[in-house]
Amino acid sequence: MKIQEIEENNWGDILEIQDEAYHEFGPEDLDVLKSKQSASPETCFVCISDQDDILGYLLAHPWHGSQPPKLFEPLPDIWHSDSLFLHDMAVSSRSKGQGIGRSMMAELIKVSVQKGVKRITLVAVQGADSFWSLLGFKEISGANISPSYGENTVLMEKVLTA
Repeated sequence: MKIQEIEENNWGDILEIQDEAYHEFGPEDLDVLKSKQSASPETCFVCISDQDDILGYLLAHPWHGSQPPKLFEPLPDIWHSDSLFLHDMAVSSRSKGQGIGRSMMAELIKVSVQKGVKRITLVAVQGADSFWSLLGFKEISGANISPSYGENTVLMEKVLTA
């Protein structure tokens, strides 16, 4: 398998994986997802099998401030930030347990350090905070998270070192 930047022909598979992954809220529109990639193509990936199947995807983009962006809305223009927001990472149900999420995160961290990013934040949904904790993310208490993320959400961050 290989990890690469998203290409135009990958979006159909990304939408399918997104739809199967999120049962607490509906999928985001293609334009919303593409706004994340437009903001930072080098921090948006797909994991592709040796047979060219999309196994998972990751969308991360620059972000300012302590409140995460709302779901279902295109990303506003952000010119420069030393922080990234990991908007979404999902793995196909038929590919779970193969280390795909960890591999995509390792690639994101590598690219982030090269870009001078100091921290990555995310909103853990559907009980995924335990997974993110295993990858070194820590909860940010008292966070103001949009209700669009669903219930039982946790804002988390990982501070990067060069």
